[in-house]
Amino acid sequence: MTLPRPPRARTRTRGTTVLLVVCALVVSVAVAAAVLLPGYVRDGARRDAESTLRAFLSDAAALDADWKDTASPLLRAVVPVGAPLVGERGTADALKLTARYEIGELTFSGRSVERSDTASALVTIDYRFTIDGRRGASSIQQKVWLTRPFYYGTDEPQQVRPKIAPTAVGPWRVTGLTAPGTGDGSAAAAAGLTSDARDADDLACYSADTALEQIADSARVDGRLASDCFLGAADGADALASGLDANALLEAFPAIDRTDAASMPPELTRVDTNAFGAARAPFTEFLIADRYVLTVAAVTTDDGGQAVRIVSIREKGAGR
Repeated sequence: MTLPRPPRARTRTRGTTVLLVVCALVVSVAVAAAVLLPGYVRDGARRDAESTLRAFLSDAAALDADWKDTASPLLRAVVPVGAPLVGERGTADALKLTARYEIGELTFSGRSVERSDTASALVTIDYRFTIDGRRGASSIQQKVWLTRPFYYGTDEPQQVRPKIAPTAVGPWRVTGLTAPGTGDGSAAAAAGLTSDARDADDLACYSADTALEQIADSARVDGRLASDCFLGAADGADALASGLDANALLEAFPAIDRTDAASMPPELTRVDTNAFGAARAPFTEFLIADRYVLTVAAVTTDDGGQAVRIVSIREKGAGR
């Protein structure tokens, strides 16, 4: 009887080693994907919101028209020229106005990022400017809001339905800027301009819209350019651009009623106004008759109070 041959040791070739290494890598990648991919997909909405916000702020601060690509139709409608944060280009150039920003943590409206249609972040904006030959700086915190549409079997955008999975979700867009709420930490603005205190600070010069209303009333009713809120000379000589036709400006002022939102020109640098709170925007611009840009700045008065002053009136697009 012939005995079977003893088994030979299996020979491991270079090809076998390579195959084993490849298999190990495939398994490792598969395991890593199983662990990491759900988190990557889950965090996609957060990354998209963050990149949208950063792109919007970068373009707006640089007066790049691409800010409109990441803004909602509502926000684009209330900023007819220029860009949020810095405003109209001619005025920004004249004031040597620049803005830098720092973004805080994004928060989302829903229990999960995937089922959120609203997000917001506190953004600190630091301004540099030159007014009346003096270089200055101001800063403010703003709450920047983003929204995105959810779709449920139709082409009609809707708000999120937390218990129903959407058929599609639209991209994030920046919807607006507001003053921070009471639960958002410090909302105080640092005004970089100083001014003498005036009796009108409690009447006409406590907010941008009241200052605009007063100068518009003077132009239409009295036929003269007068305001208690001019920075510098009382007749506005320091605020008016060189060569500006004062008579044409007087005729251009519309009827302003700050209690009637429809009578107010669109605000260029911010969407939200905060007349009585501490977070006054360092600069607020109003477009008059689609021709003139009136710029109001927040100031600290010499008695420690806060007020606003008209610092510039010039034709749209005209720098200095």
